[in-house]
Amino acid sequence: MRFSGNLVYICEVWSSSANIKSLKLLVFLLPFFQRYQRLSMNIKRFTLLKSPLGNNRSKDQFEKREYRVYFYLESSKPSNVLACVHILTFLNEVKCKVKVSNKLSD
Repeated sequence: MRFSGNLVYICEVWSSSANIKSLKLLVFLLPFFQRYQRLSMNIKRFTLLKSPLGNNRSKDQFEKREYRVYFYLESSKPSNVLACVHILTFLNEVKCKVKVSNKLSD
């Protein structure tokens, strides 16, 4: 059975990290991405009491920021997609969600 079009592989990556430098490093490590887009930043704030014995005025406030980026790669060679996924496995501080799919091009 022959197909009339070529097979195109699509790799979509949603990554997030508390360290923005590691996400910028990801942009330099993966130059073959066709598009990338910075997504919104998640900020989580919480307050803790300093004293457990009733002094409610003394509190510590903390904040955790999480930066997110979306990458998109479309290639006719599966080796490019595999190289992308292979590089993502070596990143320490970055959480990634990868979706790989294929489609027929005209």
